[in-house]
Amino acid sequence: MKTKPVLIILAGIILAVGAFFFVRKKTTVAPGKDEVTQFLNGFNNRTKEGNADSLMAYFDADKKLKVLKRLVNVLTGISGPDGKGKPIANISLDIDASTVKIIDDEWLTASIPVKFSHGQLDAKTSVLILKIHTVAPHILKIAQVDARQFLTNYIAYENFVRSRTMAEKDIFSAITLKAFETSKQLKAKYDSVVWFAHVDDKTFFYVVKGHWDMDKDINRYKDSVIEPYKMGLLNPDLKEIIPVEYDLIHNISGTFPGLVEVEKDNKRGFYDLNGKIVVPVTYDQVFPVEDDSNLAILRNGPDYFYLKKDLSISEKADLKMADVFPKIKNITNHFNLYKSALAVVTEYNSKTQNGAIYISPSYMTDLNMIEKMKDFKNPLRKVIEDNGDEEDGLHEDYDVTFTGKGKAPENWFEASFYSIEDYFLGGRSGMYDKKNVVIVDNKKQRVFSHDIETDYEPDGSNLLGGVCDVNSFKAINDSLFEVKAGAILSLELHDSTQFVSGGPYYHYLAVKDNKLVELPNNRTFGFTKYVKMDDSYLNACYKLLIGTGHFDKRQEKTIDQITPEMLRYIKNEIYADYRYQFKDKRWMEVFADMQSYNNYSGTDRPNNVNVDDSLTVIDKYNLNWIAQKLKGAKTKPNTLAAR
Repeated sequence: MKTKPVLIILAGIILAVGAFFFVRKKTTVAPGKDEVTQFLNGFNNRTKEGNADSLMAYFDADKKLKVLKRLVNVLTGISGPDGKGKPIANISLDIDASTVKIIDDEWLTASIPVKFSHGQLDAKTSVLILKIHTVAPHILKIAQVDARQFLTNYIAYENFVRSRTMAEKDIFSAITLKAFETSKQLKAKYDSVVWFAHVDDKTFFYVVKGHWDMDKDINRYKDSVIEPYKMGLLNPDLKEIIPVEYDLIHNISGTFPGLVEVEKDNKRGFYDLNGKIVVPVTYDQVFPVEDDSNLAILRNGPDYFYLKKDLSISEKADLKMADVFPKIKNITNHFNLYKSALAVVTEYNSKTQNGAIYISPSYMTDLNMIEKMKDFKNPLRKVIEDNGDEEDGLHEDYDVTFTGKGKAPENWFEASFYSIEDYFLGGRSGMYDKKNVVIVDNKKQRVFSHDIETDYEPDGSNLLGGVCDVNSFKAINDSLFEVKAGAILSLELHDSTQFVSGGPYYHYLAVKDNKLVELPNNRTFGFTKYVKMDDSYLNACYKLLIGTGHFDKRQEKTIDQITPEMLRYIKNEIYADYRYQFKDKRWMEVFADMQSYNNYSGTDRPNNVNVDDSLTVIDKYNLNWIAQKLKGAKTKPNTLAAR
């Protein structure tokens, strides 16, 4: 029972989650200890036998899921986590030492100790966590796997084995080994050499004076303490072509061929590879454009300038961002980042951090198309890496697709929508998909962007598609914007034979401190918090699952307006947001997973018998409006009790 779009963004391998794979149904007897032990021993025996098909039968999930196949293949010794070749490490499960926790009559978790070994080398340990579901009396199935620590430790152990059994020349390319040696020499002059980049078989070195903390220094979190440092760039002759005085130096040719973007005190500019400043480091934003005469648009405060193709900079330009926006490079078409990210391979000066680092062009970060830093699979090293955090892991691919646009009244604001699909090493593809909205303010001539994470599942399965996958934008007033995006929903209604599986999810955004921020909202039907409803909110596409039993066996139905049963949910969701103590136990079940309803405390149950004093003016308006629709007559202001 979810009250938010399904956001499955967990590292490692996560399988069947939520309503798409199983139905909560009460059983009369919880599984006994012997029954659970027998199930786990059977799971272990299939693992030892190396029988992938037999092991698959233990999972209550779509057997076509690539992530499931990869996990099963690793456990049975068929292939490594990248899906290629035989695994290096031997895996053994210690069932006798497992920790089993009974959650209720239907659910239990089993934490199974795992040992990795290889020949005479030291063994390492890990854990595999299974969430097991009673699908029928005395019949257990694995509904969810948390393989984060398992996968991280396994890949680390494989790299450990490689480091002990392979020569460095078999792991690193010759140009990488040479760069390691040069970097050692440079430390006599610089505090650190953080990266090196290879251009036409020649190597450039990113050097730092001062204390370098990559996570803090690149991401610049608001409250982080930045110790003094400066970065510069050396050419293959070890001469400074970019002086050591910048906060960040981007990838060579990352934005323009042969140029290097630099940042200092939140200003941007460019050098060429001869050490000449091409664009002074005085601009707030740089937007490369596809234009016959110009390379880019430069913003300095409220003023704009053109960077011409001869690398000269124009006088102040009178331009409209709405006209220029479609010309921004890669903005209105599909593009794949992987090839451009590796046009110049930039490596860590490290034998354990093996990714190819990509410092995104600032305009792509400004438009929220990609994070400031990504680690891509490095073609110059024969290793697999996983840092335990999927966001810091190695990416194999990165797709951005333009999916539509919308205009606010009088063409004041324009919005463009993009889907972003991220693929990770080891077959973990589609797990970090998201949508992105970029808004052009035609009055202030500014561009804003925001992630609208919505509807994504492991391996790209169960993505919302078709007629209900909509994108729309509306300016509610000068400071409030509504973005509606198609999402996978997971809503149990009061009538348990009806389940909302997809439809629009509403996001409310505001511009604060020159940034577009999303306003807090725990409601699935978020318009009830920020907007006085009208009939337009009833007319929307939703997908329903009708019937009982397994969800994939239910009838799917598409509707074009909210039903009375859904309207009852919307009304009571307002009360649930204030932790109202429902008299009807079914409503308590329906909102059990709503964060503001139960605070996830486990013991502190909602106990507000009256929440009228907490209701806002908009809440009260919407409650009466909904009641009027449900009853077919006007509802008096004092009849606000939840039904």
